[in-house]
Amino acid sequence: MGVVGVGAPLTSAAGIRWNVWVLLGCTVAIAVVVLVVQRFARNPLTQPAWSRTGSLTVAAGVVAAGGIATLTLLRGTYGLDSVPQGWDAPYHGNGIRFIAETGNAGNRAFGWIDVPDNPAGAFYPNAYHAFESIIYKLTGVTIPLVMNTGMVVTAALVVPLGTVALVKAFGGRAGFAAASALVSTSFAAYPFDLWQWGQLYPYVAGLSLILPFLALFVRWLDARADRLGVLVAVVAVGLAAVHSAMMFVAVLLVLCYLVQRAWPAPREFLRRDLPRLGLLTVGAAVIAIPYLIGASTMAGRTSAYNWPAVTTPSRAFGDAVLLGHEAEAPQYLLAALSLFGFYLMLREPVWRWALGAYVVFLGLFVAADSVDAAWATAITSPWWNDRWRLVAVLVLPATLAAGWALNHLVKLVEPRGQVVLLVVAALVAGGYLVVTHGYVGRNAIRLHWTFRSTVVTDQERQGLLELGKIVKPGERVMNDGVDGTVWMYALSGAEPIVGHYPNPATMSPRRKLLLDRFNQITTDSAAAQVVRDLNIRYAVVSSGLMADFRRSPGMVDLDDVAALKAVYRNRDFQLYEVDWSRLAR
Repeated sequence: MGVVGVGAPLTSAAGIRWNVWVLLGCTVAIAVVVLVVQRFARNPLTQPAWSRTGSLTVAAGVVAAGGIATLTLLRGTYGLDSVPQGWDAPYHGNGIRFIAETGNAGNRAFGWIDVPDNPAGAFYPNAYHAFESIIYKLTGVTIPLVMNTGMVVTAALVVPLGTVALVKAFGGRAGFAAASALVSTSFAAYPFDLWQWGQLYPYVAGLSLILPFLALFVRWLDARADRLGVLVAVVAVGLAAVHSAMMFVAVLLVLCYLVQRAWPAPREFLRRDLPRLGLLTVGAAVIAIPYLIGASTMAGRTSAYNWPAVTTPSRAFGDAVLLGHEAEAPQYLLAALSLFGFYLMLREPVWRWALGAYVVFLGLFVAADSVDAAWATAITSPWWNDRWRLVAVLVLPATLAAGWALNHLVKLVEPRGQVVLLVVAALVAGGYLVVTHGYVGRNAIRLHWTFRSTVVTDQERQGLLELGKIVKPGERVMNDGVDGTVWMYALSGAEPIVGHYPNPATMSPRRKLLLDRFNQITTDSAAAQVVRDLNIRYAVVSSGLMADFRRSPGMVDLDDVAALKAVYRNRDFQLYEVDWSRLAR
């Protein structure tokens, strides 16, 4: 994602279409920079490798975690080609197809989706979409399949491997890495709940890169390998390019680690580490300028957003610590392992930063979940005051703690020899899986509602595919943003008038007029003129409504509009052609 984050804005500024060849070119350019730096860099310190047995143990933990994640997603989505039907999913789907079709990977290009009448567009970090657009172009599969396959790759590979990378960077034992990987895909709050609440695909992608980033950062500081500094800066840009909140997550975790690092010898830290940190910060900030400027333009909007508190501070605390956020029952065993692991980590100075980070984000979550006050909104604004996003961050340190606890149980028999150690490790891991089943069923069920709802039924999806065969390039389709037709562009390639669920704060006057009076285009000259201006040739409605939305006034009783002729219809979907000769003058 770092390569994408660096390259995508440059292609937009240079007027170059974003594609796989540009991505490969950016990769080669960054590799050349790394080689040049290495040519004049100091020799890094090496890190002892795990034994073959240890490496195989880690691989087993990663494979088991990957299996848990894959099974959870296959069961939870009813198949990877299912249409994700949460709030943000169509926005991301439309964005992926837009970059693939137009080659425009600029970070203000998505304005056509939610602010289509604003010539300047609207900032949105889109490295996730730019990367997925290449997958879409290379494979030719559907947008939902691209998005959902990305879920599997993230949960089954990036999450456990990122955990392993961090443990390795801190010099942790193979057993600790294997145990942490094993439990990494059992937590509900991350990653699975983020794919049912809001369906925050970029947020999950960004969060999955946090631990690998920390691993690289720690190795750079410890080994004093200058070439790694280039990679740290590029990955840091990638975090900002995937989701702006990742900058704040990374900074807070890094600060917790740096406080721990500086505490024993502050003068040594100031002399050796601080200058290098300053240089890295400046370099990363220069490369990330497009995202820093863009994020600053959104600061007012995010700081003003405020979800109402839903519980008391004490209950919010309990929900977070016991891993029971918005659940019928907590994940008791995982919670017990995490708490026991944090207790044990207090005795290990190298890992105390993880507990500190946990406490920081626990406080932020409690504030978002239970406090209706200006200060709570302010400190949680980078996460849109969203408790789901904050509780997910808690899983990062909790995963390490749970892994530490499991590994501790195994280490109790270490004096008895290698064979006994391996047998006990297998029994502990097997016991965890037998008792919890990796929480596969529990976590899969939480995904069901958003992958098999009535917003986009099979009939509606078929109708959108038929629409794509009828509508010609350049023609637009009038739709109502309260139903599944917001998926139109992603599924069919036809351009809708409303590309995302409507937000009154960003709805343009012309779109608002049409949603209010489109069914009066034979008598309302203003509405008819907007139809001509936007080249609207078709109109569509579908039966499934999102959440508590109601059909817009201008999109009811379309069968009675003389200027509309039905050209396709099934049980859940109606498509009309607009007869311009009957529009009001």
